[in-house]
Amino acid sequence: MEYIHGGDIYGKQIDLDFSVNVNPLGMPKGSVEAAMEGIGYASRYPDYNCTELKGKIAEKKKIDREKILVGNGAAELIFAFCQSIRPCIALAVAPCFGEYERAVQSVGGRMKYVPLSKKADFEIQEDFVSMITDEIDIVFICNPNNPTGKLIPNEIMNSIIRKCKETNTYLCVDECFLPFLPKEVEYTLLGSKYPHVIILRAFTKIYGMPGLRLGYAVCEDKELLYNTRKVLQPWNVSIPAQMAGIAALEDETYLKETHRLIQKERNYLKEEMKKGLAEKVYDSKGNFLLFKAQEDLAEQLLKKKILIRDCSNFPNLSKGYFRICVSGHKENMELVKRWKEMSEQ
Repeated sequence: MEYIHGGDIYGKQIDLDFSVNVNPLGMPKGSVEAAMEGIGYASRYPDYNCTELKGKIAEKKKIDREKILVGNGAAELIFAFCQSIRPCIALAVAPCFGEYERAVQSVGGRMKYVPLSKKADFEIQEDFVSMITDEIDIVFICNPNNPTGKLIPNEIMNSIIRKCKETNTYLCVDECFLPFLPKEVEYTLLGSKYPHVIILRAFTKIYGMPGLRLGYAVCEDKELLYNTRKVLQPWNVSIPAQMAGIAALEDETYLKETHRLIQKERNYLKEEMKKGLAEKVYDSKGNFLLFKAQEDLAEQLLKKKILIRDCSNFPNLSKGYFRICVSGHKENMELVKRWKEMSEQ
């Protein structure tokens, strides 16, 4: 299987990895300590129901624990819901996260895309709502979208929710990057009461733990959750991952530091890139930036031992589109420095 994501550092000499959009602060200290403690319990089977972790999620997010399903990262849950729903036709915008389509195809379905307009800077438009019809079994939406970083306006999101209800269509809203917004509460669907809506969250991005694999879904449809849990492996979330997740949810200072860092460093990168490094930089609300530049930029930066995300394999994007994460200031300065050196040669 061809690997289509960032983070493929293995077998390469990489000093700086800007291809993965995870929190530059790394795992919270408490999560590291909890995960290390969890290794001491590796002779036990993990809690099948993730009872304590569900309780902590329910407490912090103010939702019913019975409406939570925990997984080995959000990607596992995307595949699991598709195995449970078995959609024949799914709908998404283009570009978007590639695992939605792979999950749909894994059960014999096909993905229909609504291309986002480059002229509109990849902002979702009301015309997307009209594409939701009775033949669509599930709609996938990422908010903010990956790789564009664009937020979906609440009025459009509400229209999508209503149309999905009218057409008896499931709506899967991927909120994995929403916690990077200081005012995520203004956009999240957590706590909403829509039985046809599935909300995805991950510890991977916001808490910087992609190597541990931890995510969860929230849905009002308990039967759907039950059927989806049945297709998951029995012990899909390790003890270290469960313990790290509990500790992460306790650390509210970490999120405040994250918000300050991302906003400051995202602005720094945008301003530097606009000084001739990139042809166009798209405004983003996430911890990453989509931009247009010379087509061989990824290859040239790799010679400088920097890995960035070539976005040409995203639907509706072509050669010359790239994504970089927002990292710490030292790392961002080094990226800009080596990028400028490359441009001056």
